[in-house]
Parts: sequence; structure tokens; C-alpha cells
Amino acid sequence: MLAVAEGAFATVGDLIGRHRQKAAVGEAMRAVGEVNKYVSDHEPWKLKGEEQRERLGTILHVAAQCVADLNLVLAPFLPFSANEVDRALGGKGDVAPMPRIDEVDDLDGGAAYPVITGDYSGFPAWRRHPVEPGTPVAKPTPVFTKLDPAVVDEELARLEG
Repeated sequence: MLAVAEGAFATVGDLIGRHRQKAAVGEAMRAVGEVNKYVSDHEPWKLKGEEQRERLGTILHVAAQCVADLNLVLAPFLPFSANEVDRALGGKGDVAPMPRIDEVDDLDGGAAYPVITGDYSGFPAWRRHPVEPGTPVAKPTPVFTKLDPAVVDEELARLEG
């Protein structure tokens, strides 16, 4: 499982580098699905006995490392959420810069156009950063909220108009 999460850095990074954003998100979410399956298959919530503590610790550590890895992999697409997840994992919440939109000149003489950019100089390298056993984890709080269908309809109408 750890190899799947770590491998996502190369796979997703290559896709981003080739401007294949949709495929990159798809690959990242495929890895997330494998981690979800790992947790579901190993059922750590059922490991309650003292003789199961070591196994429980292993499963939870693997899950935490995968969450940290895939959080960084998804950070270019979900920077605000990535920072929130990092805080929940005991970090400072600074794994992704907040993007900005800049107007740039077309190098071929066409009209200027907007690009999404940001200052990425002070952020973690695109690789695994080991989760140290014993790192305190914050009490879970939702990072995402379910949208009311009316909000979705309103946004779609705005985008069409």
C-alpha cells in the first residue's frame, strides 16, 4: 500500500508535467480508492485486544502515511483542503500555496490570457515526507461540506450565463 501511495508522486507528477490535469486527478483518486480499500479490508476498528495493538498500529501508520502522501499529491488541485488536512495530521498547514490568477501575454502575438499560478518556493518537495510514529493527530473535523443542491443549481446557472 505504501508503494502505491509513494508511486503516485511519479505518476501524477508526470501527468501534471504533460498538462494532463484530468488524468492526473483520476490517477490520484485511483490511489485514494486503493487506500480506502486497504482500510476497509483490514478493519482496524475491529482490532481491540492487547494482542492486536501492534497490528492496529501498523495499519493506522500505513493509513496515515498514505493520507499524508496523497494529500500532497492532491495539493495542486485542492490547496486549501490540503492545508487543512496537513493541520489535522499535526503539520503547520502549509503544504500548498493559495493560487492566484495572472494575465499573461501570448508568446505568439495573440491576446493575453489568464493563468493560474502561485509561489511554490517555500513548500514541501514533491515526495514522501515520513510520518513519525507518535505524531499527535487532531480530533477529526470535516474538511469538506456537502453542498445543498440549490447551491449547485445556482452555480451552474451562473456559469451558463
